[in-house]
Amino acid sequence: TTLQAGTIALLASAGIERCKVFPRPRVAVISTGDELVELGQPPKQGQIVNSNLYFLKTRLAECGFDLAFVGNTADDLDKLDQCLVQALDADLIISTGGVSVGEKDLLQQALEKQSFRKIFWKVAIKPGKPLLFGILGNRPYLGLPGNPGATAATFELFARPALERLAGQIDFLPAKRRARLTHDVTAGGNRQTFLWCRLDWHENHYQVTVSKSQGSGQNRCLADSNAMLPVTVGTEKLEAGSDVEVFMI
Repeated sequence: TTLQAGTIALLASAGIERCKVFPRPRVAVISTGDELVELGQPPKQGQIVNSNLYFLKTRLAECGFDLAFVGNTADDLDKLDQCLVQALDADLIISTGGVSVGEKDLLQQALEKQSFRKIFWKVAIKPGKPLLFGILGNRPYLGLPGNPGATAATFELFARPALERLAGQIDFLPAKRRARLTHDVTAGGNRQTFLWCRLDWHENHYQVTVSKSQGSGQNRCLADSNAMLPVTVGTEKLEAGSDVEVFMI
């Protein structure tokens, strides 16, 4: 049972001062990448503001989880080592970037030095294919891709349910709603696709509008989205008026 205001009032009226609970999970967030600059610093050629860090910090607060550690490091093995050691005090560790196969993707090398036990790497989804999961120092570790759209998608699909489960929730998967598409949607591809969308109540039913900005490198689509539309492999087109199922955010 989640201890919300009504539950607390009921306990108080019964004279119960203390009860056993699952503590809110404490999360470590590590963002990696030479290309990242902090908010307030003007980006140079090839650099971007570290929006992933602000997304994750805010999203964790919205979901009711505590931030135990924040690390921000360039693509450097020694600095990555330091961040990973400091993150071990958390209940779950999340990193962004460095999990693909580029020349500067050094995260897995740093993890190997810390006796990381890899459980899986790469998932047949879009966005978010390079997702990494394993155990670091007896702590669950999720390496999210660095592209903003992929970071947000894999947080909602993997990190948030994991944290809900750590918090003792029984129903930890995203809630679902049936809705009608307001327009045609083109998908296809050889990976299951998750599209950011807006769910609204219209007359006597839900309707859903898919954001036009769906690239992994985009975060414009996150600003107005409150749901994700899963599209199965091989689906070339969903027509306007179709009945679809979306995951709530």
